[in-house]
Amino acid sequence: MPGPREVIQFRAHVAKIAMNDWGATQRVPAEVVLAKGGVLVGDLHLLARTAFPLDPESPLDMLNRDEPFFARMLAEGQPVFVSKTQVSILCCWGQSPLRDPDRATAPKLVALEVELADGTTYQGRSTFELPPSRSRALDYVNGPGQFFVLWTDELTRYVNKSLVRLIRPLD
Repeated sequence: MPGPREVIQFRAHVAKIAMNDWGATQRVPAEVVLAKGGVLVGDLHLLARTAFPLDPESPLDMLNRDEPFFARMLAEGQPVFVSKTQVSILCCWGQSPLRDPDRATAPKLVALEVELADGTTYQGRSTFELPPSRSRALDYVNGPGQFFVLWTDELTRYVNKSLVRLIRPLD
């Protein structure tokens, strides 16, 4: 510790470069349909690497994390933080439902029709891996997490379970 009369000066910070608040993220174009109406178009910020597996974070991983908000960059370039409870559907194009070719035959494929509380309906497929004794579509939608996946050939939707009125299995 310096003596009582000794003055310590710190060198001024040389560079005035703004910090990257996003850290190591991967930007994914997405559309967010809000629960009470409205659509946000822009990019999601997903973690570049997760602990395990070492794949980039998926939108489903991000939506099912415990944090109540997620970051988006709007199409106009403005950042916003969106409440997950207010997201009805998150849509991404070009998302592959099966990323691991070694596991391609393991998941069960089920066709679903999902009706939201506002009456909007969506049809698509979901894939999931559950124990043989719990491998029904009902077990999948009752599983952990606030969101589940419903995909078509061109679009992947991430559906907020709390805003679903009913689900019809189509198989």
